[in-house]
Amino acid sequence: MKTQSVREQLLEHASMLIRRRGYNGFSYRDLAVLVGVKTSSIHYYFPSKDDLVLEVVRRYRESMTARLQTIDTALPLTEQARRYIEPMRSGMDVGQICLVGMLSAEVMVLPDSVRGLLKDHFQINETWIAGLLRRAEAERGQPYPVPPAAFAKVLYGAIQNGLVTARMSGSTDRFDAATDMLLDAVGHAPHAPATVGEAVAA
Repeated sequence: MKTQSVREQLLEHASMLIRRRGYNGFSYRDLAVLVGVKTSSIHYYFPSKDDLVLEVVRRYRESMTARLQTIDTALPLTEQARRYIEPMRSGMDVGQICLVGMLSAEVMVLPDSVRGLLKDHFQINETWIAGLLRRAEAERGQPYPVPPAAFAKVLYGAIQNGLVTARMSGSTDRFDAATDMLLDAVGHAPHAPATVGEAVAA
């Protein structure tokens, strides 16, 4: 088994800390303890915390993009949606939510370079969901009451809200409701478009 470099360990543990505590919830001292190095060693790789977080977010976005590309568009649409959702649920089960969602709550203290990556992350997810919805429209032979691009923003926003509020309430009910809405939207039940329209208008 290949041993991780110190840099790789720093990025991995920093990602975990951000997903659990947020940007301001950890220090280089916390990270040094987890990795087993001195804080000066962290500064060697990442002179500032902003440098570290920028690289963590960049890697997270790249990993997420690669994962989306592995979801076979030949699969049933509901199965594509489940494969999209499952990693989010798995992370939530171990006390970690979407790294970008966590950082978005602290966006005003983040550098512009990180903010740009956060925006890209949201756009990539919304674009993927919109593509799924367009394929669903083609299979259904019936358009949604709102354009797929707009509907995708609503769905992704609901999913992110569900992840955040699960930490606050200890319940996954909002996340479950959001993911059920996505699954229903790409299913073939005739009532789904009307239900979606009501949700968007609400």
